[in-house]
Amino acid sequence: MSQSSGSHSSHLSREGAYTAEEYVRRPDHIPQTGQDESEKYILALHTDPTHHQAVTALRNQHFPPNINKLSAHVALFRALPGSQLPVIQSAIQHLVHHHDPFPISTGEPFLMAHGVGLHVHVEPAPHIFRTLKEQWNGFLSKQDQSFRAHYTIQNKVQSSVAQESLVAIRSGPDRFEGSTGIVTGLSLYLYDRGYWTLKHTYPFRAQKEGERVPVADPSNDDEWPSLGAASAPEYK
Repeated sequence: MSQSSGSHSSHLSREGAYTAEEYVRRPDHIPQTGQDESEKYILALHTDPTHHQAVTALRNQHFPPNINKLSAHVALFRALPGSQLPVIQSAIQHLVHHHDPFPISTGEPFLMAHGVGLHVHVEPAPHIFRTLKEQWNGFLSKQDQSFRAHYTIQNKVQSSVAQESLVAIRSGPDRFEGSTGIVTGLSLYLYDRGYWTLKHTYPFRAQKEGERVPVADPSNDDEWPSLGAASAPEYK
């Protein structure tokens, strides 16, 4: 890319960077359970490592490094309440048992309010979102009432920096040529003040009856704990 990620650290938007100590969730990002939820979870698509690494490399090139806590992601839900964890896990397990892996590919980059996003073509994902939303609608946050498949490549920068990055990603000397891959399952993460800790990965059934889709063991790979994660739910 024509810009290095380091060049963005001094060009944060006037909203400024957040820290784990400073971050406070917006009301729209709070689960509607009528109680204080000490634990909140994120559900994201789990992709093959090659695709994940390609998009994460693009994110690392453009995201301000001092707030880039996590790797590239496509999140389905960002504030699932811990009080409903058994219900949430049961629904996920039932869904993946009846779902096959499916392709994912990147599309055109686009401007966000304070950065750059990347459209994602992943046709079954909206259906998965709607299926789970119907079961969880009573406790979802306002933010989790809708879903748009995308990767966040850059955020919390000035508009001029975002414009430059958009040009670089589209047509610069090191322009992003796109990436295709396979969604192999879903991953559930525990949210902790801007960081995500992997709780469990749920592989889809394989094409052949009785098989399961293989997924990497997160305990043996430093990269997997941040797979599918955004820098914080507020900054999707």
